[in-house]
Amino acid sequence: MTAFTQPHLKTYSLHCYAPGTLSDADKLRLGQFRSTIWREQGQTVRHCATPDSWLEHADNEAYIWLAEHQGDIIATARMNLCTDLAHLPEQQLYQPLSNQLTTPLATWGRLAVAAQWRSQGLATQLIEARLLLANQLGCRYIVLDCPVSRVAAMQTHHFTVLLPPQPGILFPDMQFVVMGCKL
Repeated sequence: MTAFTQPHLKTYSLHCYAPGTLSDADKLRLGQFRSTIWREQGQTVRHCATPDSWLEHADNEAYIWLAEHQGDIIATARMNLCTDLAHLPEQQLYQPLSNQLTTPLATWGRLAVAAQWRSQGLATQLIEARLLLANQLGCRYIVLDCPVSRVAAMQTHHFTVLLPPQPGILFPDMQFVVMGCKL
């Protein structure tokens, strides 16, 4: 775990949990945090057992980052490792790229930052932490599907557009862009 102090003197900790090590209590807090952030953006989580907890099967097999301030989650991100493209979360989005992607690869998702903590570098810190771990784990490629609004931000981290905007699998009313970064 690493502690950080932001310019406004709020301290937070950032911890990465290896697959299967996140406690049930922290999983519940994670699911509730994601749902809250998504609802604040005017979206509805329809694919989960309860609308107030956004947890997915892919979370059980993922590295999960939690940033916390005074015991509250303020940001989170996920990274899954894949040696077979058929195991990618929302793999249907990546099907046209099956001949181009080399494994092992990492897939990123579920980056969320609490509104009052945005524009303070947390998202960048989570991106850099995932890049570092993906490199350490020997990944050859990173892929992600992000909302159109996040494309420019990901391009600043050397991700390129691999496929044009398309409806999401879990959120068909939103447009997602498949992006990648070769390591």
